[in-house]
Amino acid sequence: MSLGPNSVQAETFRIGAEDDWFPYTALRNGKIQGMSVDIVRAAFAASNTDIELVPYPYSRCMDTALRGEIMACFNTLPNKQIASEYLLPNYPLFNDDILLWANSKTARPVLSLAELSWQSVAVTIGYEYGAQFDQMAGIQRVPVRRDLNGFMMLQRGRVDYTAAYRGTVRALIAERPEFKDAFTPVATLIHAQLFLSFTRKDPRAPELISRFDKGMQIIHTNGTYQQILDHWHNHLAAD
Repeated sequence: MSLGPNSVQAETFRIGAEDDWFPYTALRNGKIQGMSVDIVRAAFAASNTDIELVPYPYSRCMDTALRGEIMACFNTLPNKQIASEYLLPNYPLFNDDILLWANSKTARPVLSLAELSWQSVAVTIGYEYGAQFDQMAGIQRVPVRRDLNGFMMLQRGRVDYTAAYRGTVRALIAERPEFKDAFTPVATLIHAQLFLSFTRKDPRAPELISRFDKGMQIIHTNGTYQQILDHWHNHLAAD
């Protein structure tokens, strides 16, 4: 069967969206919303491709895409394993820094990850934090369901550090005034590029990637992409 552009346009494709990672992607008040949600929708709209976003916990989202039950999942920080198990487009969704956070009462700069040997670090289940951190032995990783749980543990002294993106921490602080000034970034783990990861199990995926990249090119060129970034930056600043 031929899979030309019309076959992609004629269908609605199911894409998994992480359900608890505000301000990027989250299920709130019964709606999937966030900065990367707006980017994904705008890119596919620009290439006249119909999609349906389906909320999942991140690890389940990636597993479901891996099995080919959905066409793609976001937001992903690629590593060698992900690059071998999924198809990746040319355009990332966005960039953000993953930072190592300490309780402000005891914070001091971490100049080398070697200093983390036998230290406890809260990490969200299924997340990637960059090859250097992910592959380093000796760190006591404490898995948590969501970023909020890691920061609550850090606030109570149950872990030494937590790893989290700058943007998600800004959102947490905006929603929880008690977190203001409670945490201090002490190291940058990676300058991350986040992607929409496509399944390798569906033969339609390469054409869908092509349409996503086409749409991303369009929204970068016509200013829509920057408008989305500015909207969410202003949204967090207002909070």
